[in-house]
Amino acid sequence: MVSPDEFERIARENERRLYTNALFILRSHADAEDAAEEAIYRLFSRKPSFDSEEHCRAWLIRVTVNTALKMLKRNRRYTADSEALEEAAKEFEYPEQSEIFLAVAKLDEKYRTVVMLYYYEEMTAAEIAKILSLTTSAVTTRLSRARELLKKTLLKGENDNG
Repeated sequence: MVSPDEFERIARENERRLYTNALFILRSHADAEDAAEEAIYRLFSRKPSFDSEEHCRAWLIRVTVNTALKMLKRNRRYTADSEALEEAAKEFEYPEQSEIFLAVAKLDEKYRTVVMLYYYEEMTAAEIAKILSLTTSAVTTRLSRARELLKKTLLKGENDNG
């Protein structure tokens, strides 16, 4: 069970990560905040026990991703909040990282989600498959297709600038 002090620490340490994960999926600042807050609320209200910090982080990410995907399915009106995405992109150390982040954010939801979990959260294809209720091969196929789309997008951007 999570103590009140632990809850505060966990919420503070994971707040930005959960928001960014939800932003990748929803591409809306306000809705991403809602999804992240829902995950923190569930942690507080359900008070689950965890084997490790990593287990807790994975649980929070799973709840955030699932909440964001449900929000997306409920309301397909979502359009990218360019301002929120630009703000999130500023947090990277190098301009190339920001460029890749923005390119990923423009991908279709099914590709954005697997890329975000695989590269930004460093989850395995099997872990992602479990979270998204997919097969591992479906995850690896989506990752492969996403890489191809990103490659085309980033190369096109290079050609447009050079």
